[in-house]
Amino acid sequence: MIDTTLLIQLAQLGTIAIGFLGVAVTLRSHRRQMHVQMFIEFSSRFHEVLGAMPVHVWMSFEGGGSTLPRSEELTKSCLQCFHIVANLYHLHKAGYVSQELWKPWQRGFRRTMEGPVLRQEWLAVEAAFSHLPDFCGYMRGLMSEKTALCGRCPHCRQIAGHAGEE
Repeated sequence: MIDTTLLIQLAQLGTIAIGFLGVAVTLRSHRRQMHVQMFIEFSSRFHEVLGAMPVHVWMSFEGGGSTLPRSEELTKSCLQCFHIVANLYHLHKAGYVSQELWKPWQRGFRRTMEGPVLRQEWLAVEAAFSHLPDFCGYMRGLMSEKTALCGRCPHCRQIAGHAGEE
């Protein structure tokens, strides 16, 4: 026969285990909610910036590489876009942006930076980001055609500027 003290202790232990499980589920749920909020916020920022850019910026990928004449408004919009990318890049490197969020954004960044207009603008304003050498290398890598694993960030597939870098 099990005495009542042992039964009470088992019940308390079960209650503690269920409490820890509840805390773990809550933390996981909170983390997922934060990722969704981050995705929505940065997507909204990109939407605003992209809406301010001329359509030609997004339509000239497969063309022959025609560019727009540089203008203050285009440069301002591109700078805003590059700052958003820089923020996401550093949040990802610090572990605040999960791999699930980073992958689709990175594919979009790469596709966008393959266009001649944004290449032209990045090359013109890169000096404004000289205090972020890792980010400048990342952006130059996005403009290259070779893809490889970057040793600096073990959690993501980075675009490397050198063929054969692994």
